[in-house]
Amino acid sequence: MTTPENSQASAFEIWIGAYGAKDEVTLTRLQLFSDTAELVKAAEYAGIEDASFLRMNRSGTRLYAVSETLETDGEEGGQLASFPIEPDTLKLGPVQFHRTYGAHPCHLSLAPEEDWLAVSNYNGASVTLFMITPDSRPSPAVIRLCHTGSGPNEQRQEAPHPHAAVFSPDGNYMFVPDLGLDRVMVYARGPEANEWSGHEAISMAPGDGPRHFAFHPSGRAAFVVNELSCTVTRFTYDEKEGALGRQESITTLPSSFKGDNTCAEIVVSPDGRFVYASNRGHDSIAIFRIDDATGRIEAAGHVSTRGSNPRNFALTPDGCWLIAANQDSDNVVLYRIEPNSGLPIFAGTEIAVRKPVCVLIREART
Repeated sequence: MTTPENSQASAFEIWIGAYGAKDEVTLTRLQLFSDTAELVKAAEYAGIEDASFLRMNRSGTRLYAVSETLETDGEEGGQLASFPIEPDTLKLGPVQFHRTYGAHPCHLSLAPEEDWLAVSNYNGASVTLFMITPDSRPSPAVIRLCHTGSGPNEQRQEAPHPHAAVFSPDGNYMFVPDLGLDRVMVYARGPEANEWSGHEAISMAPGDGPRHFAFHPSGRAAFVVNELSCTVTRFTYDEKEGALGRQESITTLPSSFKGDNTCAEIVVSPDGRFVYASNRGHDSIAIFRIDDATGRIEAAGHVSTRGSNPRNFALTPDGCWLIAANQDSDNVVLYRIEPNSGLPIFAGTEIAVRKPVCVLIREART
């Protein structure tokens, strides 16, 4: 069954970023009809190579994507793409590109005030910052924060590999988990409009390979998923000082699993009761319960992603649905969240998307 796009049954719009050549489909828009648990493919777009991570401004007027390439027009570095979105049809308008000045950009984020956009260059050992104009367009890059060093894993930590850049809830700090350095680098906004500087470097366990970072809705805690050690680490957070306090780390894998695995994404539920992380190899979502009294996390189970290599997943803003993207099996899978246990339960719906690697979810527009 296909429901018309203007149906009141439509609750969420879903944007999927994917690997592929510039002339292939790398952006797909889906719709989730929450009353029927149905995903419907609404539009497909080419024009951007390897659209591996997506973000959208709050008003829904502009979509941002990284083009995760080694070089652009013969010069080293990928690109930041910016698309206007037509509010009535949701069609993407003409793309605007900016160089990121670093190879293989793999993540981007918007500051809470939407005045800055940060791009992490995995093989460029850097984070590039773009100021956002009043009409939501990125300006050309104005700051590049460069990392140096290495870690103990000679194959994966031979150099810095910034894998994300996440702004604090008040927008005064930026947190960069660097997989190659086993550190979370912290940057502080300066008094000048275009000023960011180093604030702190938080050491992780040797060989952890920190990948992605997520704040608790309270703003008093944060979590890192470690790609190489397959653990989730909890931090306390002091907003005034921009300070992280490292707490416990817990494995993302069941004790019975003996195969190869790397972790990818981490998401905190909107109600702050659960943390989710994806396993690539075990091909699962690991669920952690947050203790109300202590804030500590404890393992609460695993759910198969019904595919191979779940690089990314996302929760709907109401916390009722989870959508997982399996890169190597070309499918996007829908789960309903059981409210008491937090466990994702397969909703009987999946849809084919070639090499999906990012899921962006937004409330449907009325």
